[in-house]
Amino acid sequence: MDRLQQLLRNSFIRLEGLLYQIFGFIRKIFGFFYQRLLVLLQALGFSTSSYYVEGDRQNNIESAEDRQITEVKSEKIEPSFTPNRRPDPQMEYYRKLAGQVNPTKK
Repeated sequence: MDRLQQLLRNSFIRLEGLLYQIFGFIRKIFGFFYQRLLVLLQALGFSTSSYYVEGDRQNNIESAEDRQITEVKSEKIEPSFTPNRRPDPQMEYYRKLAGQVNPTKK
């Protein structure tokens, strides 16, 4: 029974590899045609927005230069909480030791 399971696993792994190769080849073909289509569209002038009949100002479209950048100042809010547990004396001992080993400058 173990050999049958191993045979099925190996078959699925090989099928996955085959499908990966097939779809990779198809992707390369479509990528090639996509690149050629982009070159054709650029040659026809479809890469710029100047082919529209009406200007941007008539359609009330703002360009990036016209917009003013506004900075948003965010206030840092400190979380306030109340401890629900009583302080652990063992933890206080370790905090005191850490303070002695590495004193902070105030």
